[in-house]
Amino acid sequence: GAQDADVATGITWITIHYTPQCRPGLLRRRRRFASPRSIVYNAGMPARRISVSWAAVRAASIVTAGALGAGFASADTVTLHNGDRLTGRILHLSPSTLTFETTWAGELRIPRYEVKALETDKPVDVLRERSGRTESMTLTPAAPGQVALTPERPEQADLAGGTETASPDGTTASPGVGPSETVQLARVRYINPKPEESGEGISYEGRVTLSGAFVRGNSTGDRVYAESDLAARAIDWRYALSAKLRRERDTDATTVSNWLVAGNFDRFLEGRRFRYVRGSVERDRFRDISTRTAVGVGYGLQLVQTERTKLSLRAGIDAIDLRRLAGEDETFPALGWGVNVSHRLDTLSAELFHDQQGFWNLDDVSQLTLRSRTGLRVPFVSGLTATLQLNLDWESEPAPGRTGTDATWLIGLGYAW
Repeated sequence: GAQDADVATGITWITIHYTPQCRPGLLRRRRRFASPRSIVYNAGMPARRISVSWAAVRAASIVTAGALGAGFASADTVTLHNGDRLTGRILHLSPSTLTFETTWAGELRIPRYEVKALETDKPVDVLRERSGRTESMTLTPAAPGQVALTPERPEQADLAGGTETASPDGTTASPGVGPSETVQLARVRYINPKPEESGEGISYEGRVTLSGAFVRGNSTGDRVYAESDLAARAIDWRYALSAKLRRERDTDATTVSNWLVAGNFDRFLEGRRFRYVRGSVERDRFRDISTRTAVGVGYGLQLVQTERTKLSLRAGIDAIDLRRLAGEDETFPALGWGVNVSHRLDTLSAELFHDQQGFWNLDDVSQLTLRSRTGLRVPFVSGLTATLQLNLDWESEPAPGRTGTDATWLIGLGYAW
């Protein structure tokens, strides 16, 4: 009856016989163990009796335990000063923050001063202080405040074909691993540095946001807003491109029609200072702007640049060429400025942002032009974001018959990469 129950559950049993021949001095006994084959595959095989030796079972148990242990150990480990130990994957380490990925809490951003020790289960890119290149290293804890760096030597591994070589004392060592070096953990400036941190390559990021409404029925109307941003960064320069388009139409006619294309190139000097060149072209027929072109140069300062907060200021001289649809055209020099700030919140990883450009007419100091966008972005899945945004355009001296302020509230869906 017990055997029939075993067949119904699909478990294959191994029956071990201790006989006087294989275990002298012991009586003949019988015990049953669940076979790993039945647990893994659940094949529903009928119960059967298999005679095996005790040595074979012991060897299989050791191999299985080792495999399970290796699977659980395959992770990076972070030890904090309060004694906590976290397992997961080190994504990035900067002088201020450790970005650590876990299966139970996603990405964690841990202040670096909270980190006591680091350990990796495979090589990561390491950039040390006063080093001009990244190195592929495996990290293991050493004395308090120290870490052992073991370099990877892929060229040796390729030459040796990935086989082990014998050392003079008779031990073996992998040819793909070099001798370890113990250094202060504080000397490890970056782990998996970005191109702008290591000076190797270029990093890109961008986003697209769409918002719209289509009304059909007793009334008819269409509203479309789209904007996009693309930024590239190297160690000593960066550029940013942006574009936006807004169209609105009711039953009879178009009520809103404007667009803007802008860009800037920044060349970093010593420290956080940079020189820039920027330009923009815009059109807004309902503000009597056929085209307004601005080209300028100046100096800027990156006040804050962390994974959480970014703040930059710039100021310089711009040349403005304004072409009106009905009014008089204008060309004048202007004092130009720009503010760009973003801050990531702990709640939902939401990001607050504000982007502003301004122009102060040096020929007519009463004429001031300002355009800005301010809002909140909330990521929710696979790069998709929800955006609440206020676009504000203001002119101290608008065209005759026009108001000086245009404010637009937007709720849109975006994609960031």
